[in-house]
Amino acid sequence: MANYNDIAKLAKVSSTTVSHVINETRFVLPETKKRVKDAMKKLSYQPNLLARGLATGKTHTIGLVISDIKNPFYPELIQGVEELAVKNDYNVFLCNTDYDIEKGLKSIGALIRKKIDGIIITSSQADNLLLGEMINSKVPIVLVNWGRRNVKVDNICIDYKPGITEAVECMVSLGHRKIYFVSGPKTLKTAKIRINNFIGAIEKFNGLGLKYKVIDGNHKMDGGLKAVRKILKEKELPTAVICSNDLTAIGVMKGLRLAGIKVPEDVSVIGLDNIALTKIVSPMLTTIEIERYRIGKTAMEFLLKRIKEKDLPRQTVILKTKLIVRGSTSKAKT
Repeated sequence: MANYNDIAKLAKVSSTTVSHVINETRFVLPETKKRVKDAMKKLSYQPNLLARGLATGKTHTIGLVISDIKNPFYPELIQGVEELAVKNDYNVFLCNTDYDIEKGLKSIGALIRKKIDGIIITSSQADNLLLGEMINSKVPIVLVNWGRRNVKVDNICIDYKPGITEAVECMVSLGHRKIYFVSGPKTLKTAKIRINNFIGAIEKFNGLGLKYKVIDGNHKMDGGLKAVRKILKEKELPTAVICSNDLTAIGVMKGLRLAGIKVPEDVSVIGLDNIALTKIVSPMLTTIEIERYRIGKTAMEFLLKRIKEKDLPRQTVILKTKLIVRGSTSKAKT
């Protein structure tokens, strides 16, 4: 097995320089670094990450906190994080909160105590107190979809307004005048934002006398089924239902089908996320797209920069949503 001396001899540098390249403990000229890395590759040298961690004080592990491991929203986001992490010799420690605020707080606290190199939090399940604690911990943190833009840490915001506005405008243009919205858990800041974006879009059409209602959901398929049961108790069905995520929308379509109501002939349905299942269900689901792989990759880019240079100015990016029209929407019945 090759060692530092073997690499140094092949790269024509000192073993100390090899150590600095591997452990990133001192600046090394790019051309010198390239010679060392080429020598490592030629000798099939794999760094000992445990020894490297002891030398640098870094664990080369980052934490990734997600809301629901069963939700198909997350695989592409995780892939975006993991691919870049692996390229940079980082392991990813995954924490699932299952939309449980207390569980989320405990997970984040545990990651901070484990002295990992950084945390990506892809959930709005926290509060001002926790945010203050995270900042004080000095652990590099990137927030994804936190629900607020003006925070003191690196932040990736998802702007739901363009996609939800497009969805409402599309339904109005197709003659729909009774449009319902099935929300996510109202304990989540992002769920509240989506509700407000929906109501704001509806109110632009005050002159048309639109009727609307917000029905509580849970961002899961069973929440969509329960929403349909509530809708069926009304004398007159809505002609369109916009949902806070795709799993809810798929549950809504199933509930309507079980009740003998056709989608989109009787009721149009729109989701939000553009998960892979939207192209598999029948009819294919019209949805509001969120670029999940890009979110994950951007979050990891932010975290790597922050780990290397803690005094960087705060990084913020806003990623917009857009409507993807498929088979679950059509003109309203006249």
